Amino acid sequence: MASEHVIGKLSVRVVRGHNLIIADPLTHTSDPYVVLSYGSQKVKTGVLKKNANPLWNEVLLLPVTNPTKPVKLEVFDEDKFTADDSMGVAEFNVTDIYDAAKLDLKHASDGTRIKTIYPVGTNYLGGESHVSWKNGKVVQDLVLKLKNVDSGSVVLQLEWVHVPGVTL
Repeated sequence: MASEHVIGKLSVRVVRGHNLIIADPLTHTSDPYVVLSYGSQKVKTGVLKKNANPLWNEVLLLPVTNPTKPVKLEVFDEDKFTADDSMGVAEFNVTDIYDAAKLDLKHASDGTRIKTIYPVGTNYLGGESHVSWKNGKVVQDLVLKLKNVDSGSVVLQLEWVHVPGVTL
């Protein structure tokens, strides 16, 4: 099988978590971290101890090979002596930011909103998501509601990073 061709990179700033579940009932805390999976790739944030509203503000980079393939996000609670507990899952599409990255935006004014994605039953959005042109870059702000848990959301900022020599 031929290796997949990288068409661009997705810079994902994992900004913060909000109202995450308490995964350690004995200490009434959680030690959360985020794992992003795209195909066979996995990247993760650092662990923030004893925090249900963590502020990671970490940038994770994912090479993109297929814009129709979603990025999966899972929040975990780090445990010392047992397997880490899942604190919720979500996913997001690369398609919207990829489509915007293909546009000729050199004449667009800073802050131009290219597309709005609305929360509907089939996505994980906790509110409207906007793909915009900011500081010469295509960016997207997301709030993802975590599934399989009672509460929790994660705030992300995406940025499309062009790969030299690749034309979209």
